[in-house]
Amino acid sequence: MTWLATWLRTNSQKYLLRDSQALIARKYGIAPPDTHGSLFWTKVFVPIYRVLPWGLRARAMAAMPGSHRQRWSKPTAPKGAAI
Repeated sequence: MTWLATWLRTNSQKYLLRDSQALIARKYGIAPPDTHGSLFWTKVFVPIYRVLPWGLRARAMAAMPGSHRQRWSKPTAPKGAAI
């Protein structure tokens, strides 16, 4: 199952980055990067992802296995003087 999560994360990052670069390029009037690719990622996934509220995005990311789910331990309180 981890290869599927890796594939999904890799492709979603790739197409979301490409879309963000195209938005910035249009904003500044320069040529956007190549936006050709899978119709699903460019015409379905990216537009739907862009309109989802952050809470729903966060829940979807938390449900996926991967490094974004890493939990850091809370720092311990200092004991005594530092010197």
